Amino acid sequence: MAKVRAGDRKKHGIKSGSNKGKYPVATQAQARSAIKLRHHGKGVSSASVLARVARRARSQGWTAITKAVTAARKRDRAKKK
Repeated sequence: MAKVRAGDRKKHGIKSGSNKGKYPVATQAQARSAIKLRHHGKGVSSASVLARVARRARSQGWTAITKAVTAARKRDRAKKK
């Protein structure tokens, strides 16, 4: 598992549009870390983090990350019950 550094969580300056307040998931290590932590700051739900990681994984063809997102969603649903 990759270590999460303070710089990994900083916003990258996008102020408008659908990416407002989003955090970058540029590498598979960052994606795994986001899945593990399921948060990227205040006001961002775990579901939105998983959705963002899943979109990135599909666009990049990261099948292992896609499977990890699916497993994380199943765990989250099981905790709610």
